[in-house]
Order: sequence, then C-alpha cells, then structure tokens
Amino acid sequence: MCFATLLPLGILQLYKSVNDGYFEARELKFLTNDTNALLEWLRLPGDIVFIVGGAVPALYIAYLGIRHTVKRVTLDEPDDILFTELSVPGDVAAAGGDEATAARLT
Repeated sequence: MCFATLLPLGILQLYKSVNDGYFEARELKFLTNDTNALLEWLRLPGDIVFIVGGAVPALYIAYLGIRHTVKRVTLDEPDDILFTELSVPGDVAAAGGDEATAARLT
C-alpha cells in the first residue's frame, strides 16, 4: 500500500524537480496531468480495502457503544445530596465577646 500511494507520484515529482526545477514540479499543470490522474485512480482499490477493513468496524463498534448505553434513573433520592444543615449550639450563641464572634466567623 505504501508503494502504491507514495512512491509513484513522489518519484515522478522528484524526477521532474531534478530535471526542470522545483517550481515546475509543483505546478498545477504537472500535478493534474493524465499520468498522475491515472496513478491516483489506481490507488483506489487499496484505499477501499483500508476503508472497509478499518473505518467500517470502528463505526460499528461506536454504534454498538451508543446503542447499548444504560440510562440509570433513580427515583429515591436522599435528603442530603449536596448540603448538610448545621445548627448553632445554644451555648455558643449565648456566649458574648469578640472571641466567640471571631470563632463563629471563621
């Protein structure tokens, strides 16, 4: 597959750049000539093998993962999900002074 995709066009472009220069090898006229188009179409069977052998199974596995998701719904929720109510003891609230106020604020 590596030979069929990379080498023919790369070798033709290398040959063109060595003989005529890099600019001519990168021209649209050279990249769209009939030989390059034929070589690109000859790549198609190998690309189809990789698409069918790699992408289709990956999509199927993703489909199975989505299809078999389990929705977990609970109807009974506890009362203290996030917060717990704290009450201030009576002796702390009754105590006066700056130290008790500072202790309650921190």
